[in-house]
Amino acid sequence: MAEISFDLPQLFELTFGYKTRAFDPQFSGGYGSRAVQGKQGSPYYAGDAMGKEYFMPVTLVYEDAAAGRSVRYSLPYPIVSVSGRKTIIETPLSERRGTVKELICQRDYEIVIRGFIIGTNNEFPENEVTRLRDVYEQNTALSIECPLTDIFLLRPDRKGSDQVVIYGLDLPEIKGVKNVRPYCIRMLSDEAFDLVEIG
Repeated sequence: MAEISFDLPQLFELTFGYKTRAFDPQFSGGYGSRAVQGKQGSPYYAGDAMGKEYFMPVTLVYEDAAAGRSVRYSLPYPIVSVSGRKTIIETPLSERRGTVKELICQRDYEIVIRGFIIGTNNEFPENEVTRLRDVYEQNTALSIECPLTDIFLLRPDRKGSDQVVIYGLDLPEIKGVKNVRPYCIRMLSDEAFDLVEIG
């Protein structure tokens, strides 16, 4: 079998527009001295289909109604970012400098995961892309397991909810490589609310 070689950091920069060292992490101190999981239990490391270790794996868990079971899907080669925003009302004051700020709410966290689906034997990864589509088409909240998202989602004020809703999926084009498909998944944190009936 012929060896297939490509540079994941270079493909990431060409596809998503910025450099990352996530595919070539610099581990120090040897394997025996590092933490293996976050405080909430999500692992810091996982192995890919080719046996290579990578940092910050992401697993999505959802209920498959047709199969009647829980499904776990580990996203391939994920790079995770989390962002948050607040809704603030600014009221100008007459004859004064500045505004009065009134915090209305903290919005949902936005979680963006970029990565690559890599096919074996130098072929287009049709089955893996189909599986990613199936995950995207889940029209319900999913659980996310990742040390970074655990910090923001698994909190007492959120009742320990690690639920997210996928609202976007992009499969950007890539030139010159047929067995690699970039992906970008956009999610919002989801939290259960208790509605109180008045009346």
